[in-house]
Amino acid sequence: MEQTLYDTLTPIFWAAFAFPVVLFMQRWINRHLQGVTLLLTGRANWSIIIYAVIMFPGVLLHELSHWITANLLGVRTGRFSLLPKLQDDGSLRLGYVEYYKSPDVGPVRETLIGGAPLIFGTSTVLIIGLLVFDATSVLNILQDGTPDSLSVALNQIFSTNDFWLWLYLLFAISNAMMPSPSDRRAWPAFLIIMGVVTTLLYILGFQEALWRGLTGPVVTIFGYIGLALSMTIAVNLIFMLIIGFLEWLIGRVRGAHIQYG
Repeated sequence: MEQTLYDTLTPIFWAAFAFPVVLFMQRWINRHLQGVTLLLTGRANWSIIIYAVIMFPGVLLHELSHWITANLLGVRTGRFSLLPKLQDDGSLRLGYVEYYKSPDVGPVRETLIGGAPLIFGTSTVLIIGLLVFDATSVLNILQDGTPDSLSVALNQIFSTNDFWLWLYLLFAISNAMMPSPSDRRAWPAFLIIMGVVTTLLYILGFQEALWRGLTGPVVTIFGYIGLALSMTIAVNLIFMLIIGFLEWLIGRVRGAHIQYG
């Protein structure tokens, strides 16, 4: 039972740990990538445009996921934009989808709409990781534990056709898939509802049904989310090194640096 409980909770705990790590990485990348483009151009407007172009594939998938999910759930949508805009508070909005948040929408549908980019994004990351980079084979090589397993795994990854194109798509999609604060607005109410339902089921004696649900589809879902977040962390580490180096190099050449607030 202890081993079963450990196997059950591990993917959930890993996903819970990796989620804020990816959020931190996303914020760092967003700030410093804009910093690099500002150092390159010297003009804030141009840096915003270049940054938006770099992130466009991810932004497109993010906003499309909102729009598709809202329409599938019967929620009326309004304007759809993929044009970047600097907000009054200094933040950058890369796109948006309007949907009508009437009282009958409720926290469940609003949570699904808000969380759609994470669902679509992780699905796309998994498809690219498993089908293009053959992540399963790479993991098996690394688990062999032989001295040259890391070099063999890296060689397999870098020998992927159109490696840099697929790596860029993973980067752009994974750094636009995290729900924004407005997307997460209904999550507390949704979690309260789920907590109440779970508590009632437990009180009514449905512990076995809860356990089967936890060890079945829930664990599978969190396992896939954890895998997608792990691939995102690996890709982000590569690009954080590249972005950090470019920011240092361009800053040295131009004799300037970005002061982040």
